[in-house]
Amino acid sequence: MSAPRSAAIIATFNQDGFIAEAVESIADQVDEVIVIDDCSSDNTPLVMAGLDIPHLVSIRNDIQQGVSRSYNIAVARSTADILVIQGGDDRSLPGRVPAQLAAFDDPAVSLVYSLPYVISATGRRLPDELAAEFLIGRDAADPLAFLFFEANFICAPSAAVRRADYVRFGGFRAGLDLLQDYALWLDLAASGSFVSLADPVVEYRKHSSNLSREYVGIDGPKQRRLVAERESIRTRFVETASAETLTRLASARDLDLDRFGALRHDEQVALIELAHSDKLVLRRGLAYLFGAAGESDGENRLARLGLDLSALGRLSLAADHENLDEVGRALATAGSIDRLAARRPRE
Repeated sequence: MSAPRSAAIIATFNQDGFIAEAVESIADQVDEVIVIDDCSSDNTPLVMAGLDIPHLVSIRNDIQQGVSRSYNIAVARSTADILVIQGGDDRSLPGRVPAQLAAFDDPAVSLVYSLPYVISATGRRLPDELAAEFLIGRDAADPLAFLFFEANFICAPSAAVRRADYVRFGGFRAGLDLLQDYALWLDLAASGSFVSLADPVVEYRKHSSNLSREYVGIDGPKQRRLVAERESIRTRFVETASAETLTRLASARDLDLDRFGALRHDEQVALIELAHSDKLVLRRGLAYLFGAAGESDGENRLARLGLDLSALGRLSLAADHENLDEVGRALATAGSIDRLAARRPRE
């Protein structure tokens, strides 16, 4: 018997109202179905026990492991070549897996994905704009550059990857609760090509109990966690990137490739960071410049990067987000005072 080619990898937590539908939507398209329950406190174990699917492997964590470790545990139980990722509340559409397997016939492909249809808790189709984060990078000339310099635009429940690549890059990184997929997508984009399927292959559910999808807010705990994870991922990626990957990023920012190619790795990393629109990343590059400028040959070191001492002031202004925050708070406070004064009775 030949080895299984495809496996659905599904992680679930307290999704007893959706998990059966999620599993059944993809079970007949794959050779293996691996479902991991991350210590749910609802009726998920009973629902899973009632599913009659011969090639289903059901795993339950004794203690809660988090989404990243759970997916990694499930992948470790799989023997298939291609992993089809799905959430425990999403639904795969007919024809999903055949279309993704066909794309992997090209050995250069490292990830196959699509835009999702968005559905409600009851399964009703919702406007695409409710998942606008997946629309922004669809036409990007280079997925790697867009992922690194702009944003994550891959809908994880629509993705399929090679098991060998997933294992080689460490899977979903434990400790990342919001952007674990983003870290893996960067590694995959640097090592291979992405295929975006023309038609959606998954229905992506938006509802009040989503684990980590509703994290956008103004200065909230999840928003802060999101910012911290994103900075950590980008820093780790660029500092460990190969010369080829750094050159690819430099090209996307129209840097002088002849000059860039003559630089040391740490200098190349600094230039990439300085070319970033994220102020936290830019500040890491700026810190490198201040260190270089303080050396005895500081001016020469800056000149190697195509910069001079005046660039320190210009880049410092570009990287200054704290002052903008203070201005915003001051304006908000002033506005509140004005409104209170307007409501106060005149004596």
